[in-house]
Amino acid sequence: MSVWPTVSIESIAEKIAMGPFGSNIKVETFVPQGVPVISGQHLHGTRLNDAPGFNYVTAEHAERLRNSCVKTGDIIFTHAGTIGQVALIPESATYAQYIISQRQFYLRVNRDLADPAFITRWFHAPCGHHRLMVHASQVGVPSISRPASNLRQIQIELPPLEIQREISTVLDGLDDKIEVNRKASATLEEMARALYRSWFVDFDPVWAKLEGGQPAHMDAATAALFPDSFDNDGLPLGWRSGKLSDVAVNPRNGVKPEQISPETAYIGLEHMPRRSITLPDWGTAADVGSQKSGMCAGDFLFGKLRPYFHKVGIAPVDGICSTDIIVVRPKTPEWAGFVLSIISTDEFVEHTNAGSSGTRMPRTNWSDMGAYEITMPPGIVASAYDATTKPWRDRIVAGVHENRTLAALRDTLLPRLMSGELRVGEARELVEEVA
Repeated sequence: MSVWPTVSIESIAEKIAMGPFGSNIKVETFVPQGVPVISGQHLHGTRLNDAPGFNYVTAEHAERLRNSCVKTGDIIFTHAGTIGQVALIPESATYAQYIISQRQFYLRVNRDLADPAFITRWFHAPCGHHRLMVHASQVGVPSISRPASNLRQIQIELPPLEIQREISTVLDGLDDKIEVNRKASATLEEMARALYRSWFVDFDPVWAKLEGGQPAHMDAATAALFPDSFDNDGLPLGWRSGKLSDVAVNPRNGVKPEQISPETAYIGLEHMPRRSITLPDWGTAADVGSQKSGMCAGDFLFGKLRPYFHKVGIAPVDGICSTDIIVVRPKTPEWAGFVLSIISTDEFVEHTNAGSSGTRMPRTNWSDMGAYEITMPPGIVASAYDATTKPWRDRIVAGVHENRTLAALRDTLLPRLMSGELRVGEARELVEEVA
């Protein structure tokens, strides 16, 4: 068994710093473009997720908060809320500079002593995760006490720098595959949005037939489902106006903690990224202390608290979810793709936000959501749309489960590599088999 010297995080740190006070980053400070603000939704996995959903502050504002500004190679931790999140800003990051939020802190390692990718993965492995979470409290808002001070004191068995890099290179294969799956899901989401807009907002197939042509990128059987003219209301002939509640329901299934196993999957708002229907993570019911809502795999989840956060996604598992999440289910399966596309549009989110009650913590409700006016195609058109987009949804969910399997393998390989139980070459072969 290999035994490496034990050192403190402080001894390999170049800098450890906290995020800004909440009063320094507020909605009023956000601008359309600028320095992106990292939040918990960007920290699922070992690498920063650069997907859409950033808020921005001006470069001048970021300069005033420069102690909370981070760059490639920095390791970001969450100390309140979804505690235990640890992610590296990789060299491939989209932006040169970011700023962390008030619930985060960061570590910048001395690269002559430590490889930041290795240190990040160590905190994802059972030993590192335990040492980080030993100071956690689950009372009220989950938090890590004195995060910066306690991080400095954490002890790590540190291999020589060359071995750290070798281990990181091997495990990169798993993280690269995870990133490929994430990007593939983002592409499929964009394809579904584009197709929905073409068929049900811009009515491209109808216009093409009206002008004597054939709809682009569409087979003859599907094209035949669309009319070649509009009615007096400007809708495709045979279509009608309706409401979301005509095609979707909110199954209200309250679940008490004592009714379920502690291992039951639990999705809270903290697990839902903004502007992405892919839900990559979830917890368990072990720490749930109040009634929640039941959900089934394939249900659609809509974050009703502060709906402008645009948290909408596909439930990847059976389980329970926060009561601040509204479960949406199509009345019949052929409407599934149509329903999901509607509730994830900017227009729908704006509708729910406008009707929200509460000033500080605005919430929407199913009554307002169900009243949303929609353009309803015949069921056969909705079915054709679902037939096209369901394989995309299935691939997104499959990617979520594959990524969790890959992440679990990554996090179990690291301690075996560090202990000498597994050689780098053997680990490389295992990674190549799955990635």
